[in-house]
Amino acid sequence: MLFSYYRRPLFLLLLFYAGGIFLFKDFFIRPPDVPPFALPRSGVLVEGRVAEYPAAAPGGAKFTLQTSKIYGQPFETGLMVYARSLGGASYGDRISFLADLEAPPGAAVPGSLDWAEYLLSRGIAAQARAREIEVIGRANGFIRLARKFRYSAMSAFEAGLPAEAASVLGGVVLGEKKSVPPGLKTAFQDSGAMHLLVASGSNVGFVVGVVFFFCSRLGFKRKYSGLAALLFSGFYVTAAGLDPPLVRAFLMFSAGLCAWLLRREAGAFHALTAACLVILLLSPRYLFDAGFLMSSLAAYGLIVGMALWGRYMKKGGLAGHAVGLFLMSFFAQLCLYPLLAVYFHKISLVSLVSNMVLVPASGVAMALGFLLAILSGTGFVFKGLAYASGFFMKAFIGVVRFFAGLPFSSVSVAEPSAWYVAGFFVLALVLLHAPLLGFRRRRLYFAAALGLALMAAGPLVKIYAAGPLKYRAVLFGDSNTSCALLSVPSGLFLVNPGVSGKKLADSVLAGGARSLEGVLLTSLEEKNFSGLAELSGLVGIKNVFLPYGPRPVELKQVLAKLEKAGARVYAVWPGEAPVPGLKVAAAWGGDRAGYSGSRDVLDWEIEALGIKKEGGYAEQACACLNCPAPVLMEKRKTVTLEFELPAAACGK
Repeated sequence: MLFSYYRRPLFLLLLFYAGGIFLFKDFFIRPPDVPPFALPRSGVLVEGRVAEYPAAAPGGAKFTLQTSKIYGQPFETGLMVYARSLGGASYGDRISFLADLEAPPGAAVPGSLDWAEYLLSRGIAAQARAREIEVIGRANGFIRLARKFRYSAMSAFEAGLPAEAASVLGGVVLGEKKSVPPGLKTAFQDSGAMHLLVASGSNVGFVVGVVFFFCSRLGFKRKYSGLAALLFSGFYVTAAGLDPPLVRAFLMFSAGLCAWLLRREAGAFHALTAACLVILLLSPRYLFDAGFLMSSLAAYGLIVGMALWGRYMKKGGLAGHAVGLFLMSFFAQLCLYPLLAVYFHKISLVSLVSNMVLVPASGVAMALGFLLAILSGTGFVFKGLAYASGFFMKAFIGVVRFFAGLPFSSVSVAEPSAWYVAGFFVLALVLLHAPLLGFRRRRLYFAAALGLALMAAGPLVKIYAAGPLKYRAVLFGDSNTSCALLSVPSGLFLVNPGVSGKKLADSVLAGGARSLEGVLLTSLEEKNFSGLAELSGLVGIKNVFLPYGPRPVELKQVLAKLEKAGARVYAVWPGEAPVPGLKVAAAWGGDRAGYSGSRDVLDWEIEALGIKKEGGYAEQACACLNCPAPVLMEKRKTVTLEFELPAAACGK
C-alpha cells in the first residue's frame, strides 16, 4: 500500500464521480415517477416485477415492486406492496394485482425514520395494499434455483433449531434478520455485533474460500477453481438478496479474479475501488445508502490498516493471533463510528473485544448453517447436526448477551456536526497511514492536529455564526397525544413524552444534544407521559414540570427514579415560574374557566415563547405549545416552525 495508489486513474475517477453525485444529486438521482392520478386511489390494476425477497409483515408480507404497467399502460416506478397472500410470488417474478394505492406516511417523531423519505431514497413513490396476486411470469432458472436454496435453508433452520436460534442463524447465513426478536437485536447492537446479522463480505469470502478449497482438492486448475468460486458466490449473493454489501464483495472478488486472469496487479484496494465504481455507475443512489457506505468503509479500513500495520504485528502463538484479531476488529470499525452516531445514535464500547470472539464464531455458525441446508431431509444425520448447531447457537447468543449486559457496553451519542465528522475521518486516515507518514515526521502530527482542529471547529463556528435569537418548535404525536420538541437558547424542552421513548430519545440525539433541559406535562393523563420511563434511560433529563394533582402510580415510580438520578421535579400552578434563571412558567390552557390539576390542560411559557402579545412571532410561538393538530397526527406527520424573535420582544 503506497500513496501512489490514490493517484491512480481508477481511484481518481471514483472520487470525482462520487463527488459529482454528492454535489449534483438531483442530476444523477431522479426521483421516482408518481402515479398519474391523485392518491389515495382504490382498485388500481398494477403489473410489475418483484424486486426483493418478500418479508413478513403484520397481516401478511411486504416487498418492493418495480412496475411495468398501471391500468394496462406502460408506467415504471417503485411501489412498496403489502399483501395478505403472495399467491406463490417471490423475487424475480412478474405479477399482476388490484391494489389500493396511498402516499407513504412521514415521520411520526422528529429524528426518527421518515418512511416517506426512506422509500423515496430507494426509488419508491407509493404504497400498495394488494388484493389477490397473480403470477404472470416466472423468474429465470438461476434465480428460481437460488430462491429454492434460500427457502429450503430457512425451513431447515426453523425445523431443526429453536425459534430464536433459527432467526439468528438466518441472519448470519442469509442476512434475513427481520424475524430476530427486538430485544435480541438490541443485544447485538449493544455488543457491536449487529453487522453479523447482515450478509456481507465475510459471507462471500467464506463461500469463495470453501469452493476454491474443494475444487483445488479435486484437482481443478487454479483458473477453473476461481471460476467455480465466482459462479457459486454469485449464486449465494442472489440467494441472500443482492444487498449492497454482498454485491460490493462479489464485485471485489470478480475484479480480483479478472485482473489475475489478465496477469495484471490484483490488489484488494484496486478491487474495492472497481467494485464501488461499478455499483455507483449502476445505481448512484447507493452513495447515500447506509449499508453500502458502512460496508465499503469497513473494507477500506481493513485493507489499508492491515497492509500498513501488518508488519508491526507479533507473529505466531496465541498472543500473535489475539493481536491480529484485535487489529482486524479495530481497523474494520475505525471509520464506522461517525456513521453509527449519525444513523443509530449509539456506539458500542465493547465491540473491539466482542468481535474478536464473535466474528470467528460466526464463521463456525455459517458452516453449520450451510451444512443444515445441504443435509436437510437426511433423517438422523440432520437431527444430530441440528442438535449440535442448536447447542452452538445457544452459546453464541449467550456470548452476545454477555457482552451486551456489561456495564456501559454501549452509549447513546448525539448526532455529530459535519465539522466533527470531517475531523474524525482526518484522524482515522492519519492513523491508518501513520507507517507511511512516518512516526518521526512532522507531517504526521500536523495532520493529526488538523483533524483535532476540525473536530473542535463545529462549536466555534456555531457561536461565531449565531445571529438573532432563533427558536424551533416541532409538532408531532399520534391520534391520542400531541407533543412538541422546542429548541430555545437555554436548551431543548419536550412537551408531553407520550409516544415511544426510544423515538423521543432519537429526536433529542438527532438535535445534537444528549439531555433535555426540561420535560413538561400539560396534564397528568397517562397518554402524556407513557414514554417518559424509556426516554429517561436513554438521555438525561434535568427538570420535570407538571401540574398539581393526584399522580398515577406509574408516574410516581418514574419521577422517583428521575429524582434519584439528580433530576428536579416541580409541581406548578398556573402563573408560577419555579426555577430562578430558567424562564419556564405555567399558563392557563385553552379556554377553561377553572383549574383542578388532574385532567385540565396547562400551557407553558418558555423564555420569550410565552409572551402574550398580539401579532408577531410571540403569539405564533405560544400557540405551538398546546396545538392538538389532530389531522396531522393521524397522518403521522411532523410540522416544524422555525423563526427569529427580535431581542426587544423578549426583553433582552
